[in-house]
Amino acid sequence: MKLLDVSLFRSLDPQVAKAIAGLFIRTSVQADQVIFREGEQGHSLVVILDGLFELVHEGPGEGTHLADVQAGRLLGLVSLIDPGPRTATLRAMEDGEIAVLDQITFQKLWDADGDAAASLHHQMALVVIEELRSAQRKLCETLQEPLHFPQPELEPLLRTAILRASETSS
Repeated sequence: MKLLDVSLFRSLDPQVAKAIAGLFIRTSVQADQVIFREGEQGHSLVVILDGLFELVHEGPGEGTHLADVQAGRLLGLVSLIDPGPRTATLRAMEDGEIAVLDQITFQKLWDADGDAAASLHHQMALVVIEELRSAQRKLCETLQEPLHFPQPELEPLLRTAILRASETSS
């Protein structure tokens, strides 16, 4: 996949998009390579260009597989603006390619060309909103499926808690 084909560049002026894409560092990765680890300070945006990756929640033993991640996916958007600990580990499941924009380069873009950076900020917000809406749809779909609880008497309480959490995120 070409970097300019990902959602982050979708609505940007083509010249601005090309200039911003030129700031990303393209890197080949090997199967089983960890791109970032849960708990580490986030400082970059990662775009998957080729290959299959997985997000894993680190825990006792081997951890929990959260999702497969394929070409076109953006990870760590928020860390460009508000760095914090990574919420999962990203690992390559096969050889692939990523593009990375670090926070320092992003800040230099802001200092050098505020208009381009503002356009990128706007597009980043749209991508985050799109992902939040997708997550909410998935949560609602999940709530429509029958839930199976080991203690049936807890089902009403847990459904109420899940619904309240869903309402809070909207």
